[in-house]
Amino acid sequence: MAKPAHRSYSRYSRIKRKVAVVDVAERPGISRGLVHRIEDGEMRASIDAAFEVAAIVGLPAMPPS
Repeated sequence: MAKPAHRSYSRYSRIKRKVAVVDVAERPGISRGLVHRIEDGEMRASIDAAFEVAAIVGLPAMPPS
């Protein structure tokens, strides 16, 4: 399955907000590897973890329409 052309969350969103991957992973108790998989758009990451990471980084749950 191909990755989406545009993702609303990526590693660059986290870096732009100056949040370390360790800090993102520590709060919900997930691994740094899972954070990287979410950032890379891999399908193996759970949707719950993806929403938690997005909330920690400060991204909206739904993209603006």
